[in-house]
Amino acid sequence: MSNAPLAGRKIAVLVESQFIPDEIRIYRERFASYGATVELVSRLWGQPSQRFYSTVEPGVVGELQWIDVDKDVDQVAPEDYAAVIVSANYTSVRLRWSERDDVNAGNAAQVAREVPAARFFRRAMQNRAIVKGAACHGLWLLTPAPDLLAGRKVICNKVVLADVINAGGVYTPCVPGTPPEQQVVVDGDLVTNNSWHATAAFVDAIKDVVLAGPGSIADPLPPQPAPRGKRHVLVVLSEWGYWGEELVGPLEELDRAGYTVEFCTPNGKRPNAIPVSMDSDFFDPPLQRPVTTPEMAAKARRYDDPSTPEGARLQTPISLAAWFPERPYYSAPAFVRLLESYNRALEAARASIARYDAVLLVGGSGPVVDMVNNQRVHDLILAFLAAGKPIAAECYAVACLAFARDMNIRKSIVWGKHVTGHCLEYDYKDGTGFVKARNTFLDFNMGPPPYPLEFILRDATGPDGGFHGNFGHPTSVLVDFPFVTGRSTPDSTLTGRKLIEVLDGDPPLRRWGW
Repeated sequence: MSNAPLAGRKIAVLVESQFIPDEIRIYRERFASYGATVELVSRLWGQPSQRFYSTVEPGVVGELQWIDVDKDVDQVAPEDYAAVIVSANYTSVRLRWSERDDVNAGNAAQVAREVPAARFFRRAMQNRAIVKGAACHGLWLLTPAPDLLAGRKVICNKVVLADVINAGGVYTPCVPGTPPEQQVVVDGDLVTNNSWHATAAFVDAIKDVVLAGPGSIADPLPPQPAPRGKRHVLVVLSEWGYWGEELVGPLEELDRAGYTVEFCTPNGKRPNAIPVSMDSDFFDPPLQRPVTTPEMAAKARRYDDPSTPEGARLQTPISLAAWFPERPYYSAPAFVRLLESYNRALEAARASIARYDAVLLVGGSGPVVDMVNNQRVHDLILAFLAAGKPIAAECYAVACLAFARDMNIRKSIVWGKHVTGHCLEYDYKDGTGFVKARNTFLDFNMGPPPYPLEFILRDATGPDGGFHGNFGHPTSVLVDFPFVTGRSTPDSTLTGRKLIEVLDGDPPLRRWGW
């Protein structure tokens, strides 16, 4: 990377009296070290320039310090800057002052939104190509605008915290291991800290977001058409352990058909295969025999190894948490504003699946931990359902379909449908099941599964649908459009084939397997 990665970029820093001199110094010096130019901006009250004072320099008592500002907030445009920062301390308080004398309970919020600095910052917030920074008390400029703050993850000085929460901001607590006064939180194009002591890290975070490009974090998946002549399939994997063959089997079929495949995990972490699924000697307790061939175990190990071409495909999965919003708790403060913000973000996320033709949820024991009861996974499934696109799921990941429900209706989307999944005869007894969570903060074995999937699917499909375990048959794959479900490990390749027939069969497959 260049020693001046921000060369030619300009950074606007909003200031007023009682600024923190050391904070301003760090902005100037650290951004300059990256090649950027810092411009101080304030309200100049019709004058060509203003001199602002400060008496708050830590360790300097009674010594007046000054900065000169010649950029009026009403005379510059946020679009002229790569980043717009509201500095710490009393800057935001003083910039929110209005000369109007008719302020009352009915118009106070509107007056606060109309002061020049607040207008400037609102305009910046509405443009995702501009990185926004709010230090310490800086969010006070934004709290009168819950339409822009609601649902955003932030941190701030505790003095302004109540206002931020009331405006719908999602307070992010301190990260373990980082000093409490040196926190920096990045939420897409908005970067916040809780103290001027974090200024250096704050500058670095803003620099990183600027370099990542407009919307790269806030909009990880802008809608794009699939490549001409090819299908585009999204494959969702658990970060807690997928079964190797349940990825490799369908993926080989999709690759053979010339489809483009992208991978997604709940938090964007690299998925990992369950160790026993890469072991051809593993003796499956319910079946009383090995279930993985040496050839398939070798393939699974290659996908689990990031140094191989196969493993490199899984190295940087899409983060579902960064793509789809989190639904607020019903008990949350400012719930209505948070719900409105959630629905706006959800609408955008649902629109962005236009690039895909189908979704596949890979099975294994890991999905029990981070996919089955994951609201974002549910919303992703509902998006594909609303778009009339095929939804394939294997093994325990089929449970995601049972729990994906419109919150207004709360009825399973597989009601009246025919599905298969890990049947009761194949469930593990106590002490024989497992969730192997490599590369996570826990590593434990679990057994048996926390629920019998067969019973859940029987109840979810209702009297007009049905669960088909096909116990005793070598394979069990069902198609009841838009759903393609596979029972377990030996059904993986067939699941991929049937998904291809649903997409490109002549005629397209709509019902199969029962």
